[in-house]
Amino acid sequence: MKCVKWAIALFSLAFATVSVANVSIEMFQMNRQVGQLLNADSAEAFQQSTDKFIEAANQAKGKMPRSLNGDQNKFSGYQQGMQEVIDVVSQAKLLAEQGKLTEAKATVAQLNALKKLYHSEYK
Repeated sequence: MKCVKWAIALFSLAFATVSVANVSIEMFQMNRQVGQLLNADSAEAFQQSTDKFIEAANQAKGKMPRSLNGDQNKFSGYQQGMQEVIDVVSQAKLLAEQGKLTEAKATVAQLNALKKLYHSEYK
């Protein structure tokens, strides 16, 4: 009986840790890709990083951060913020596709201000 209780407790702890870590993993991936974007030495490398960034951002957009405590109104705002971030990176990708790597990198640099804004509100 004690083994069952321990197993349930361990499973509950593991589940809680995973749900908290889910958005953190995507945020970490996004942050890593921003570095790749800013250091890209070709339009092709830049575009590959935008794809990875957008994939991670879309995954994060679909998950409610634990810090929102189930508040659907805040979650809606969080999702709008994530979409704004995705739109900036999509715009940068279009610039890179046109061979405008310097302008694409300048567009990505805007993400730092968005990160500060939305982290202060939703983190």
